Amino acid sequence: MNRQLLALLFSSIGMFATVTQAQLVDDFASEVNPMIGTKPSPANPEDHANTLPGASRPFGMLYWSPDSGTDVFYRYENPIVRGFSPMHISGAGCPQLGDAPMMIVKGRLDVLPFVRSSVFGAQGLVTSAYRHEDEVTEPGYYSVELDSGIRIELAAAERSGLAQIRLPADGDVHTLFIDLSHNLTTVYDAELNLGRGYMAGSVSSGGGGCGSNEHHRTYFSYQVEEKPDSEGIFSEAGFGVGASSVKGPRTGAYMVFGSGTRTVHLKVGVSYVSSANAAQNAASEIPGWDFDRVRQDARADWNEHLNHVEVKGGSLHDRRAFYTELYHAMMFPSVFNDVNGEYIGFDDKVHQVQPGRTQYSLFSGWDIYRSEVQLLAMLFPKRASDMAQSLVLDAEQGGGLPIWPLANDDQAAMGGDPSDAILASFYSLGARDFNVQAAYAAMLRGADDPTTRSRGYLERPRLKELLRLGYLPDSKSMWGSASVTLEDQTADFAIAQLASALGDNATAERMLARAANWKKLFDPETKHIRPRMQDGSFMQPFSPSSDKGFMEGNSAQYTWMVPFDLKGVIDAVGGPEAANSRLDKYFSAYATYKNLTANFYIENEPCFGNPWIYNWTGRPWRAQEVVRKTLRDLFFDGLDGLPGNDDLGATSSWAVFAQLGIFPEIPGVGGFALNSPAFESVTLRLGDRKFEILAPGAPQRIYVESVTLDGKPVSNWIWWNQMAKMSRLEFKLSSMPNKAAGEQPPSYSPK
Repeated sequence: MNRQLLALLFSSIGMFATVTQAQLVDDFASEVNPMIGTKPSPANPEDHANTLPGASRPFGMLYWSPDSGTDVFYRYENPIVRGFSPMHISGAGCPQLGDAPMMIVKGRLDVLPFVRSSVFGAQGLVTSAYRHEDEVTEPGYYSVELDSGIRIELAAAERSGLAQIRLPADGDVHTLFIDLSHNLTTVYDAELNLGRGYMAGSVSSGGGGCGSNEHHRTYFSYQVEEKPDSEGIFSEAGFGVGASSVKGPRTGAYMVFGSGTRTVHLKVGVSYVSSANAAQNAASEIPGWDFDRVRQDARADWNEHLNHVEVKGGSLHDRRAFYTELYHAMMFPSVFNDVNGEYIGFDDKVHQVQPGRTQYSLFSGWDIYRSEVQLLAMLFPKRASDMAQSLVLDAEQGGGLPIWPLANDDQAAMGGDPSDAILASFYSLGARDFNVQAAYAAMLRGADDPTTRSRGYLERPRLKELLRLGYLPDSKSMWGSASVTLEDQTADFAIAQLASALGDNATAERMLARAANWKKLFDPETKHIRPRMQDGSFMQPFSPSSDKGFMEGNSAQYTWMVPFDLKGVIDAVGGPEAANSRLDKYFSAYATYKNLTANFYIENEPCFGNPWIYNWTGRPWRAQEVVRKTLRDLFFDGLDGLPGNDDLGATSSWAVFAQLGIFPEIPGVGGFALNSPAFESVTLRLGDRKFEILAPGAPQRIYVESVTLDGKPVSNWIWWNQMAKMSRLEFKLSSMPNKAAGEQPPSYSPK
């Protein structure tokens, strides 16, 4: 769709009456397709990206989206909805949040929503079918017309949202209700107050993070503009007409609108502190009932953030895939404090943010430390600094750096100590406006003290064994002992990098020596990383494709997961030629979660950096081939255009960097391995300045002939401190591979 047609369309619906033509030129939101990732990837028809099409703001607390009536995630192939809950997580492997969903139906509720009935959905819920052609999605906005003829439109502010609900002129009444008994995990308790067109309360829930014991409480405040004919509460005891409050895990409230009502405006505010704060969030962010204004403001907010990366060239489908990936990478971590500055800490006490700061939560640590946090540090150094400070405060209040913070608890999903790499990466890329000394102290405490806990979880389980042996022996008490060993060693390396930057050379050397213990898991006979047993022997039998001792992967994949010492790994497997031979076979097919072969597993984060290993083996042209092929095969403008779980934007951030032609291969190091860009021109807004990446001939030409940084030659790698001082990275591309080895990027091992 061209810009003139876009302007005409917006004008016709009255949505952007105040938007100028100059602003429309930068309408990057028009090139986002929120439906990407809502169907399984062709690489793995049994796995989903688990992205959501709902309404949100960049890094917003509110994420208002439909909840499936037949599954816990939104599923394109099952167009049935049971409600629209205002808080979600996109792309995670396991469902979370989904508290206090609202729903509206024709007629009156004559059966409790949580009671199984033949007229309800398969799970005993009040559900409605819809057609995908009746869905409209865009950044900050979602709408759908249900089979009942009710059209629901949702628009997002940061901690609040506004719904515009159109009711059919069918002479029937309609009932709006919230059912607190259902979310995407487990409801432990709930409370609700009702009256004068509002429904407010809280839900205590958790336990959904892939088996975690995490608990939290969310608060909500719903308010309608139009006066309902009647309202009431419900619980296991039945319907309570006239009652104003109710408590218990199977409760809710409803409002009935008469046959003459054609439109209902519903405002929601959310909070983790109190329902009063939730109401204040809504009143402050959305003072009136102008739905089009909220929708317009949401789009403008997304455009301001998406504008930090302006790409030119490629097809509309190329740009749509890119901007959707960038959009996904800008959703999390999410704002955690209310408009009044209050947030609930890891000590369960209410705290006040420092003036000018924002507290964040929802860090999918194991996933995002490899590329997403680097992207955020580059584009949004102020936000990234606040995210770093949020982790520091979590550690002060909760005892240790969190592993996977959700609200004010830690669900400790996956393994390792990812906050170390997150903090070191933020610092290495210039996001340094946080208490670095406190962060460093917390990193060392978690790395050296085996008793350090984040809430109820040990920050580094079995640390005593790791410190004594240099690796974690395989044990039934730990999933993926070899994987966790490598993750902890990456964390040690990140600490070494920050220690060096702060002038603590003795600690830097000590932690780098600890990181080098990856060699204790390397079997010189099979030339693979292998789990070791309690007696020190390698696990038997051995197969590179076996996942025993590994976390969502196998030896073929994890052998390369030593990003800080790739030269050491290449030497260990037999040198560059042996490494190239193994890599070529490795990249000949895609592994998947259900078919975990000894191949490239782009669906999962430990393999993110694999293609760029060729930059260390003297065959950078192969990295250029593999990256571009992966993008073309698995990342595209389609419902199935995102492989595996997106994990709160982690997988999408990989694709963003891959298309820019730079990748943050080494966590904690301010530098990038190079490949060929997918666009002719990219302009990055890096804080308050601009940086250009030029690649004439892209995307048709995929091979790099030469690269210059402000006219000076670079090869295979560039440093952030160079980018920070210069303005243009220029690629000369070719249709034929340049088989020169170039310079080997950095590797780190003890002196």
